[in-house]
Order: sequence, then C-alpha cells, then structure tokens
Amino acid sequence: MMDCVKEGDKVLIIWGSAIAPDRLEKVVNEIQDKVGASGKVCVENVDRLSLSSHSESFFDVITSGIIFPPTILHDTDLLGHCIKLMKPQGTMLLRETTTVREGGMSIRTADKLWSALKICGFTELANPIKIPISDEESVKLHELMDTQEEIVVSEITCKKPNFEVGASSKLSFANTTNSSNSADVAAVWKLDDTVDDDIETIDADDLLDEEDLKKPDPSSLKVCGTTGKRKACKNCSCGLAEELEAEKGLNAAKQESKTSACGNCYLGDAFRCASCPYLGMPAFKPGEKIQLTDRQLKADA
Repeated sequence: MMDCVKEGDKVLIIWGSAIAPDRLEKVVNEIQDKVGASGKVCVENVDRLSLSSHSESFFDVITSGIIFPPTILHDTDLLGHCIKLMKPQGTMLLRETTTVREGGMSIRTADKLWSALKICGFTELANPIKIPISDEESVKLHELMDTQEEIVVSEITCKKPNFEVGASSKLSFANTTNSSNSADVAAVWKLDDTVDDDIETIDADDLLDEEDLKKPDPSSLKVCGTTGKRKACKNCSCGLAEELEAEKGLNAAKQESKTSACGNCYLGDAFRCASCPYLGMPAFKPGEKIQLTDRQLKADA
C-alpha cells in the first residue's frame, strides 16, 4: 500500500468519520516514518476537505479511504478537489466499498469507480484490486453502508497528468496554418489573374439595340399586356384601374342627371313642355339638385 510513498514526499491522508482513532494514528506514523524529516503528512476529514487551506498542486501523494472502514464515496466534487491539490504527476491511492453486480442502488461497481476517475482527468489508472476483508468486517461494512448487496473493497492507484488544471499551450503549427490559410483565401479572391488578353469580353452597351433604348408611350403602359385592351390588370399599379373607376363614376352621373329638351325646366310650369319631368314642381336654380318627396313619388289615388 505504501509503495507510492517515498522520502521527502508531501502526503495528504483523507479519512472518514467511522474509523477508529488508533488506526488513523498508526497509519499516520507509518507514512511519517517513510517520508522522513524532509517530508510532510497532513490529515483531513473528508467532510472538511473543501474548507481546508491547502495550496493547489502541493501534495505528491493523496490517500483516501485506506483506513478501515472505507466508507468514503468518491464523487466528482471530491475527486476534482483532490486533483487540484496534487502536483503534476502526483499519485492518488484510494479505496472504496463497491458492489459486485451492476444495478446497485446505493453503491457502484469497481468499473464505475474506475470510469469516474478517468472522467475527472486522472491518468495511468491501475486495474481495481480487491482488498480481502474478514466476515466480521464485511458485516460492519454492510451496516455502515446500509446495503444488503454483495460488496467488496476495491483499491485503485492513479496519477494526475503532467500539467496544471486549466493550463493551456499554443500548438506549434498554429502560426503556419493560419498564414497558409490566409494566403489561400487571398489567392481565391484575387481577380487580377482572370483578366487575360486572350479572353474576349463583351461590352454591356452592345447587348442593347435601338428598339430597347426607345422610351415607351405612357398611354400604352395603361393597357393590359395579355388582352391588348384598355383594361386594368388584377394587381394594377400603373393607375389605369383608378382612371377607369373615375370614368365609370362620371358616366353614371351623366345617366342619372335629368335632361331637358327645351332647357326651361328650371323656370317653372309656365315654361315647361308637356313631357317635362319637373311638372308640378317649383322653379329652381340652374344646376341645383332636385329631391322628390315621398308624397310626390306616390301615385294619385
């Protein structure tokens, strides 16, 4: 278990609340002896790890759940915090209680744990190792994890990549690619090469003859192009429709106006002829509109 720890390393031990203090003290002393006076060992409870003041990229090794009972469930938040605290190429050693079969309700399989580490950015993941436990320890784990599923303790060792979280680097071929693309784009849009003495061009004025240059007669524009008659199209926009409507209204007014054979209708009955439509009506001014009353419109009894 301690093969990943060497002299001078800075080690963080993450423990759960269910472990016995004497077991924690024993593991801390063992790791302290291995790192020596030049190394450092820190201990943090998993529930208070996010509140700690440890610097990022500080620890060479982080262990989690290695002290029995392994009740820590390494979720994404915990793994993400651990990878920030580790130095590039730092090592993480963890143990977690896993279920043997897929479909567990409270705990996951070792393969799911391995996938979670991969997704969080850890590299060089070793295959899960089954840690043997006694029957008594198995009963206690079932009680602590509140499960009736068949469980095992899985141990996985992995590393942080050899770069800081959030680091970026410019690709070596970035400049050459951009410059070559710019040159290609410029070449595509350069039109000077298309002008050649061997290419015969056409003058736009030569495409029009004298008939095309003649201005049309305005009156001819107010004729339907399909019938050749003076009739407005359905969507007439030349003004012919309005002109025809006005002419139609004028003709209707002329038809409604009373005509006089003698021209003396307005003078009164003494000057009117026998067929005058205004017989019996008083004299009126020339051009005045005459309104017949209801009594005059009724036939005599």
